[in-house]
Amino acid sequence: MNKLLRLSLLLCLLSLAWRGSAQEVPELHRNRIEQLRPSIAAFKAEDAKNGITQGAILMVGSSSFTRWQDADKAFPSHRIINRGFGGSQLYDILYFFDQVVMPYKPCQILLYEGDNDIASGMTPEQYLEDVITFVRLVEVRLPGTVVSIVSTKPSPARAKWESAYLRANRLVRELTETKPHVQYIDVAQLLYNRNGKLRPELFIQDQIHLNEKGYAIWQAIIAPYLIDEGLKNKK
Repeated sequence: MNKLLRLSLLLCLLSLAWRGSAQEVPELHRNRIEQLRPSIAAFKAEDAKNGITQGAILMVGSSSFTRWQDADKAFPSHRIINRGFGGSQLYDILYFFDQVVMPYKPCQILLYEGDNDIASGMTPEQYLEDVITFVRLVEVRLPGTVVSIVSTKPSPARAKWESAYLRANRLVRELTETKPHVQYIDVAQLLYNRNGKLRPELFIQDQIHLNEKGYAIWQAIIAPYLIDEGLKNKK
């Protein structure tokens, strides 16, 4: 997809998201969107049962967040809402923005994507366009919210995309340097050993997702970026 066409689609998506109803979905995303609907329905059911917490720190992204099931315990001094849904790409968060972001009116958003996006064939530049769209959507609909973009992690099983992941991370970091309310959190660097090789002992058997040791590293890196507002009215 050429850059002009993709930008047009993203602007169209942004407009639809503002109205809260995205009806036209490009063919390349349609099947995945349908597959993700049960996850969104599960979030809605959970909120209906337990109530909606607003003003907390929202984690949203793909399976690296979904599998971090004890993230709230990793950051006990903050209120954490985890709305990661496995298999997602950043386009999906844009599409489901009114379901997975807006209800919580977060003080801070931790975003993790890029892993599936690039493995599906996107270039780092195309992924950056989606990041820009997400940041702009937050600026318009949730002004003042801090956006903390967690770097895309390379993994042994996806070694062929490693250079693309690292380039995407550089592009995202450069973007965050232009916006004071947007942070870049580099969780990839410590996944390498002194020889510049990924550490397989930090991943589960599939060599894509992190194990407890890997998440402990993420916890130590992310914790200093969490803002104090997450302490307010902690339940």
